Amino acid sequence: MFGYIRPQVMQLRVREYRYYRGVYCGLCRAQGRCTGQCSRMTLSYDYVFLSLMRMALQNGNPDGAAADGKSERVRFERRRCLPHPFRRRLSLRRGIVTDHVALCAALLNFHKLCDDKKDEKLWSRAWWRARLLYLPMRAMYRRAVKKDPALARCLDEAMLEFSRVEAAGQRSADAPAAAFGEVTAVLLSHGLQGNAHTLARHLGLHIGKWLYFADAVDDFEEDVKQDRYNPLRTLYGDEPLGEEQRGAIATAMGYELMLADDALALLDVDDEICGSELRALLEHMLRVALPAVTSALASGTFGTRSAAPNEAKELL
Repeated sequence: MFGYIRPQVMQLRVREYRYYRGVYCGLCRAQGRCTGQCSRMTLSYDYVFLSLMRMALQNGNPDGAAADGKSERVRFERRRCLPHPFRRRLSLRRGIVTDHVALCAALLNFHKLCDDKKDEKLWSRAWWRARLLYLPMRAMYRRAVKKDPALARCLDEAMLEFSRVEAAGQRSADAPAAAFGEVTAVLLSHGLQGNAHTLARHLGLHIGKWLYFADAVDDFEEDVKQDRYNPLRTLYGDEPLGEEQRGAIATAMGYELMLADDALALLDVDDEICGSELRALLEHMLRVALPAVTSALASGTFGTRSAAPNEAKELL
């Protein structure tokens, strides 16, 4: 369930693009510090979106050093790295948000790998991939558990419930989607208090449901071919999804984005601390980028050449 939350790069302003790329690079460095250098290869744009959301909820990326509990202005620095050794790139400075998301990435990636290992057919290419990656991913997972055992425990419980709901094989996509929404709600809200916690849970629940529907539509044909669980198979059978069925799913996905956008309007983001780019990026993601992915999935063009010009590959 990764790779769907991506910006429409060609529709971003230059300063928003630089801000987004700076958060991407800062999160990459945070993964190396928190869960080992190999974990940087697992970075995806989904976690950049999670970082942006947490920055809005926590009003910045505090480093925990301020005695009055207030956040300093979000700061970027120019750094070199192995993929870009000759040109310094903007990178978000280390803070509580980047460290939290780095741990979330290690925990969730390991759970996804275990799920792939369980679902794939014996001796298939995907099964071998899961087996080869298991030990390094488990090492990342253990580092994350050691740094934040409470987060790991909450996520383990949410993933266990999600697996239980999927195993029940209900004739509905709503129940497993809500269970996965609880997973993303845990990731987004853990450690927050008060109104920020309430908004984070609401955002996490609906973004998670959107993600689950997106994954179900995108993987439908492959799941039928490999005889894997997909909630849409219980609703529509194993025949290819028709235009009417895809339209109904797209409507449900649009409804989840609308509910998430309602919560976004309640966020009190301080432009002096976070920069005006942060709110603009979040609005872009919920009102432009994710609806575009929804439309591409509904039309069956997601990931094809026709969608390529606007995808986030240009960030690299």
